[in-house]
Amino acid sequence: MSAVLDAPQPRLPSQSAWQRRIELVRLSAVRQLRSRYRGSALGVLWSFANPVLLTMMYTLLFGSAFASSYGGSTTRYVVSAFVAVVVVTFFLQATSEALVSVVANGGLLNKIAIDPETFPFASVAANAFQQALTTFPAMLIVSLVITHDPVRVILVPIVLAAVVAMAAGFGIALAALYVFFRDLSYLWAVMGFLLWMTSPVFYPAALVPESIRAYLVVNPVAISIAAVREVTIDRGPLDAGTIGLFIAVAAGFAILGHLLFRGLRREFMDLL
Repeated sequence: MSAVLDAPQPRLPSQSAWQRRIELVRLSAVRQLRSRYRGSALGVLWSFANPVLLTMMYTLLFGSAFASSYGGSTTRYVVSAFVAVVVVTFFLQATSEALVSVVANGGLLNKIAIDPETFPFASVAANAFQQALTTFPAMLIVSLVITHDPVRVILVPIVLAAVVAMAAGFGIALAALYVFFRDLSYLWAVMGFLLWMTSPVFYPAALVPESIRAYLVVNPVAISIAAVREVTIDRGPLDAGTIGLFIAVAAGFAILGHLLFRGLRREFMDLL
């Protein structure tokens, strides 16, 4: 298969260009992963250990208090918190790394003709890859065990792909803006904390007062958590509206991020 993909295809130049771009993203993502876990005993397994440890902490602090919202089951609270922690930690880590990626590789961009969009995509791809080896399969198993709904199980990878697409959209937009506004990394750290606190990660969304629950709709992380929970731990009739809304929001952010990056990239070289 690799020989076929690597073979020259003169009649399809656009496909060849896409292959080169994908290969550059792959190589950059592998380089990031190797650098991140060099000397680490657990390596990519930290992407599973971190949400597990956070879930344990939330369970110890809030499990008993919020179990009543999950039918009195602490186990269901654990699973709900774990799913949310995976989503929010992936989103914030991927976007934070993508944010600085273009500037961090400015020297390389000034020497070699590389699409600068490669680097934020690689940051998101590296984080998605390690989750695909650890937490994402766990969420598929959770859906199979808890929902017993083949439709929900099939939808899990689709919804997770939308989570990755939304992170990519945010990541490339932040990477483009960071070239011009270097204070953005500090602002995004604050915004990330606000997104975490205003998302129903360690508390059920039902406990949010009705007067402010509508504001969760403008929180993309909260929307993504609701969609992932719908396909992994919820039962009964499928809420297609929640899933459809999230996929539309994720696609919208992905497109807007790409358009913003393309619109600003002409001025990158003067600032890198």
